[in-house]
Formats: sequence, C-alpha cells, structure tokens
Amino acid sequence: MKGEAGRALAFARQGGDTRPLSTSEQRSAMVRRFGLLARMLVRAVFRHVRIRGEVVERIRELGAEGSLVYVMRYRSVVDYLLVNAVLLREGLPLARFAPGISTLWWRPLRQAIRWLWMPRPTRTEEHDACATLVRAGEPILLFLRSQGAAGLRRRALAAARLGPQFLRDVVRVSAAAERPIVLVPLAVFRGRGFHRRESRFATLVYSVQETPGEAKRLFTTWWNREDTQVTLGREIVVQRFLDAHRLESEERLVRRLARTLQISLHREERVVQGPALLPRKLVREQVLRDPELARLMRRLAAQRGVPFGRVRREARGYIDEMAAAFNGLYFAILEFAFNRIFPRIFSGLEVLGLERVIERMREHPIVLVPCHRSHFDYLILTYIFHANYLSPPHIAAGLNLSFWPLGPLFRGAGAYFIRRSFEDNELYKMVFRKYLTFLIREGFTQEFFIEGGRTRTGKILTPKLGMLSAIVGAFVQGVRRDLYFVPVSIHYGRIPEEEAYRREVSGEPKERESLRALLRARSVLSRRFGTAYVSYGEPISLAEALGPLRERLQHGVAEPAMEEEKRRFVQRLGFRILREVNAVAVAGATSVSATALLSAPRAACRLEDFLHCCRALVGLLRRDGVRFTQALLRNEALDFREGLAWLEQGGLVERLADAAGMVLHVPAEKRTNLDFYKNNTIHFFILPALLTRALLADVPEASRIAFVMWWLDLYRWEFPLPPREAVGPALERYATYFRDCGAIRDGRIDSTHPLARCMAGVLESFREAYLAAARTLSAQREWPVTMGDLLGRLRAQHRTSLLLGEAFKPEAASVVTWGNALSRFAELGHVVLERRGRERLVAPGPRAAELASLVRQLGG
Repeated sequence: MKGEAGRALAFARQGGDTRPLSTSEQRSAMVRRFGLLARMLVRAVFRHVRIRGEVVERIRELGAEGSLVYVMRYRSVVDYLLVNAVLLREGLPLARFAPGISTLWWRPLRQAIRWLWMPRPTRTEEHDACATLVRAGEPILLFLRSQGAAGLRRRALAAARLGPQFLRDVVRVSAAAERPIVLVPLAVFRGRGFHRRESRFATLVYSVQETPGEAKRLFTTWWNREDTQVTLGREIVVQRFLDAHRLESEERLVRRLARTLQISLHREERVVQGPALLPRKLVREQVLRDPELARLMRRLAAQRGVPFGRVRREARGYIDEMAAAFNGLYFAILEFAFNRIFPRIFSGLEVLGLERVIERMREHPIVLVPCHRSHFDYLILTYIFHANYLSPPHIAAGLNLSFWPLGPLFRGAGAYFIRRSFEDNELYKMVFRKYLTFLIREGFTQEFFIEGGRTRTGKILTPKLGMLSAIVGAFVQGVRRDLYFVPVSIHYGRIPEEEAYRREVSGEPKERESLRALLRARSVLSRRFGTAYVSYGEPISLAEALGPLRERLQHGVAEPAMEEEKRRFVQRLGFRILREVNAVAVAGATSVSATALLSAPRAACRLEDFLHCCRALVGLLRRDGVRFTQALLRNEALDFREGLAWLEQGGLVERLADAAGMVLHVPAEKRTNLDFYKNNTIHFFILPALLTRALLADVPEASRIAFVMWWLDLYRWEFPLPPREAVGPALERYATYFRDCGAIRDGRIDSTHPLARCMAGVLESFREAYLAAARTLSAQREWPVTMGDLLGRLRAQHRTSLLLGEAFKPEAASVVTWGNALSRFAELGHVVLERRGRERLVAPGPRAAELASLVRQLGG
C-alpha cells in the first residue's frame, strides 16, 4: 500500500515506533510505553480506573468489525492520558491522533527529545492526518468541544466546538474507507452516585465530581481514584447514519451527527449521575409553588377559617417529614457499614439482568418494583447501583423506619418516608402527589415495594396499589414522555428475620422498629445466610401500557368513569408487575428442599423419597426455564447433601434412623420457618399442583379448566394469578410433561410417582387454612365476633383437626393466610368485615348459609 494511508498502517505495525517519518506519526498519538513521570502518574492514579468487562468486550468487537473513532465531550490532556492508560491496560486499540493534544511529555526521555524538534502541526495538517488515518482504518479520538467551551462567550463558541470540524473529515472519507467507521462515545466519571448543585465537603465523600479545568480534573481523579470509571455510550456506524439521512446537506449531517453524539454522552451522564440534586430548601419551594397545591391550601384555609400561612406551614411540615435529603457523608457511613456487615452474614451477591435496566435509564426514568422479604432489600438494591456506578434511587419507605439513628441515615441515602394511610388527609395526599410529580419530572430513579410491607410467609403479597396509582396519576399529566417499571426479584438462601416472621405468623404482635430492636438484632452477625440473588425483569413501559388511555385520563381528570377506568388499569398493572417479579425469581436449594419436605404427607419422610421429590421438582423447574442458583446446581449433583446439612445445622431438619434407612423429620415448631422458603418458589408450582388435584379427583378433561379456575379464584388473595386465557394452554403443557415423565399413564395419574406425590402436597397448607376458617365460621353462632376471638377459635379448630388426623400441616396455622381467607370470604359474601374504632369485627354476610357447602368443597 502506498501513500499516507500505507505509512499509517506501517506505523501501527511497528508497535509505536516514534521516529518522525510522516504526518501519520502524530504528536497526539497515544503512547504504548510511558516515560518515567507518566508511569508514576499512571501507577498512582490511573491504575485504579475501572471499566466494565462488557464495555471492554464491546470495544474489542467494534474494533474487529470496523474503524474506531473514539469521541469525548471536552478536550482534556488529563482525560486523554487516563483513557490512554485504560485502553493500554485492557489491550484495546489506541488512538493514533487527537486534535489539540500532545503526548510528547508522556514518552520515554529519548523519544521525547527526538520528538521535541518536530514542528507543531498546523490545523490543515491535523485535518489531513485525521482524514488519512480514518481512511486507512486507524483508530483516532475526537473531542466535541475544547476544554473551556462551556465558559466562553457566544461569539467564541463556534471556534471552541472542535468536534464538527473533524467530524466533517470523517464524513467525507467514509465512502472511501476500507471498513465501516464506528463512532464510540467515551465518558469519564469521577466518584459515584449523584451530583449536587451545591458545594459542600460531603460531595467530595460521595458524589460525581464536575471537573472543568485540568488541575481540578487531576485532583478529583486522585481524590476519587478508587471510584473513577470509563463508560461507553451507544456507538454510531457512520455509513449507516449517512444512509439514513442521505437527503441532507453535508453541513446539516455533521451538525446532526455531533448532536447525536452529545445526546449519547448525556445519556451516559444520566445513568451515572442522575439529575442534579437540589438543596432541600429548593425542593420544598418547588413543591409548594405548584398551582394545584396552592389552590387546595387556599380552599382549606377558607374552610378552616385560619390564615393561609398556617396551612402552608402544615404543608411545609409534611414535605420535611417526607422528602429525601441525599447526603454524601451519610451515604458513605451506610456504605462503610454495609461493606463490613454483608460479607459477614452472606456468602455473596449475584446480580442478573441489570444491563437491560441501564439501557432504559439512558432514555427515561425508571421505577424499581422489588419484592420485599427482608430489611436488607433496601440496602442491597442501593448497593448494587452504587457498585455499578449508577445514580442511587429515591426509595419510598414507611414512616416507621424513620427512627433515630437509622432514619437520618436512610434519608441521607435517598429514602423518603410516607405514612401507611393518608386517605383522610387531603393536604398530605396532595403534598405527596406533588413531591412524586417532582421526582418524575426531574427524572430521578425511584424504588418502592408494591407489597407495602415485608412478606412474612415467603410468597409475594397482593399489591398495595396506592403508590402505583400515584405514579400513574403524576405520569398522565405529561411530566414525562415515558417511564419504566422494573420488576425485581430478591432471593436469599436464608433470611435474618426468620424467627421474627415465625412469631408474627403464629399470631404474636409485630415488634416495632426501634434502636432497641436494632441492638437486639446483633445476633444475626454470628450466622451465615447463604448467597443473595437479585434478578431484574424486563422493564415495562408505562406509556406503552397506557396506550390511548393516557390521553383520555389527561382530559377526564376527576370524572367518575375515568377514575374507575384508571383504577382498573392500575390493578391490572399491579398484578402484571407481580407476575413479572415471580417470573424472574431464581430457584434455590433451600426452596426446593423445603418444598420436598413440607409436601410429604406426614411429618417425616424417607431420604430416598425426599431425593426423588427434589429431582422431580428440579425437572419441572428446568422444563419451565427457571434460573437456578449455584447452590441448587451443586446440590443437584450431590444428592442435596450440602443443602440437608445446612438445614440440619440451622435446626430446621432432624435426621433419624430406622431399620430401613435414613428418615428426615421437620419439627413441628420449625415447619413455619421452612414454609417461608417453600413459598419463595410456590408460584412455579400452582398450576401443576392444581392439575394434580384435578387428576386425583378424577375430574373429566372437559371440566379441568373450570375446576382449576375455581381454586385460583378462591386463592386470589394468595397469589398473583395468571391471565384467564393463559390457564388452558398452560394446563395442556403440564399434562404433556406429566405424560412424558410417567406421572400420567393410560390417562390416569400415578399417585405413587414422585412428581404426583410432591405436587399433591404443595398447596395443602393453604387448603387446610381455608378449611379451618370455613368450618369455624359455619359453626359460629354468636355474632359479631372480634378478630382476636376468631383467630383463637381458628387455632383451636386447626389444632383439633391435626389431632384427629383430618389435617397434617401445622404451618397452616398462619394468621396471614387466615386473614386472606377472611378477605376472600368477605368478597364472596359469606362474612362482613367491619371496623369499630381500633377493633376489627366479623359478622355474617348475605351468603353465610353457603359456608357449609364451601366446607364440603374444601374438604373433598
């Protein structure tokens, strides 16, 4: 190959020989071997700079497919050296040219002296070098603006915008280039988490640092040397871009290309920094200035006959009670504590599916909607964002968590506190809506637990729709083009609150969160709870889910018909989110072992029966494409020896021996503990369990769907049910699987098959709980009855059934399950639930006489 392009390629093959032979050997070329001073700087500061493995692989792939043109926002010698060091460390292509940069003083002394006499290139020679190298397929780096562009006057801005000048060269040579030309936006971030618009020392502890000048860039890079990263924006293939805009002039093409690159880099900033945090005082004033809130305050002042200022102070107090106040120092304290506590009690943390969340964050705000199983949920989700250099979320938390000293710490880490109920407080409700609107409008990442509180039973709870309705209501007012809900499943090998949940499910009062309770919980630090898994589901576009309804809701605010339509939409969306949370849940060894043990017809089972059941469960889960934890994969290969030993060590299982071999026994007082882990994955088994029940009851094939739908409808307070139209096809698939594995033979189920035995017992605790409730209510003669008295009679009924051999599941004595049963019976008209002051009463409903029929159906 001849000419400048040939010499450029020859130079690349020489591995960085810096002899001044041609214009292709630029003073700005990245260095392959640093001089002494540069090596010291790289070792002291830049060797800590992080770049995610997937980013490295993507750059490597792009370099193999085409010619790389790295693009950065501002020209900076410090950032150029930083990127040089990172690319060199990762073995990625080095830029052979960058306008306005000299690497002379980074090189070894002999090379620097030889290059010192080279004349500085003119602007024309720089443009020629840029075009020559790009045409030859060599990587280069372009800056969109000079270092001080942001501070220049308007008349000097054009001269400061370097990017369009050299992008024009790239566009002109793209047709003659040997390979596709790929523009690769690069961004450097110093620090983590968030960016404030106010200056304070705490921002140096935890924030993303702005660095307009070279000296400040170097200082902030050193200060945040453990927390500096290079990220990659969405690449642009120049030839494809030109084809998509072929009718436009060259000048317009270049401007459009520069703007697209700026948007890509801005989106990377959005992911890492999030919106700039305002001082709390300004947030308060923005919320109070809302016209709708102001009208409500004036109306309330007139109704109460008090000055407007008094109502305004009340609203201001609500905002102060509610609003988050990100503080770098507090965040650093929580990070310090988390880094020391979490490794002591958990074996590890596995994160699945975060990439799809990051992709959505580049364009629109997201709302994380996780299941809620432990107080660690708050910390783990925020820590994942922190560890991946993502702006931490604003977290909706109950006011019960605002106790000292954790309350201020949580608020400083992004929690905003809301009351459990505020429907009767019109002003508080409006302040909350407007604060939520502010968060959505500004584009903050949010997080709320749709279940309202932590599940005490291990399965996901029915959705509390108030928060979801408020977000939908704020969104339809047009504050954002789109917003994404991200379902999140959190799975623990075991949870620290296990014993507390057992007590609460058994009917003991819940202990209020306090400093005293926190200090008593120190005992968890001496135990191990396995690995935590966090799985992010496919984000749900709110704009897409609303569709044409969004416009109707905008124009039909406060109309009863529109409010009802909105209520139905929110309900459907809430259950959809719950189903998606369940869909991305992982299956763990503890959950599978608990399901096998508790599904056994008696309190004990033989080891071989347990193993057969575990293998049957694993096969069914694998058929459904469920992701397994590493512990489950190990246990599958080791006949669950590791999992059994762990459960035995925790006192959840006893090994007994008789003449026929090993027997596994779950003590009655530990069955509720184990039931929590069984329920972690019970949603995967609902339909096959009900199919098994239908087959064991000899329900004709034509009636199976109706039979299964009756049970699903009865359990609507227990599980997020599948869409009605999906039940039939799903039952067909499970029936096919049952036939393939031998559980169905000659059209009848083999009750001795491990899968049939296991599925027959999966939902028995719920059936027994509902049966006890129906029997107790049908025998009740004195009405109304207080909830406390009724729960006592329910326990007595179930205890008697256990003694008579009519029930076999001690874990069915759950106040949570009985509460769900009563709620469902109230919907069916069997009872009426009332509240008189603080006392809850149960009275007979219009269909109370049908309880006897329900008892027969549940007991069949």
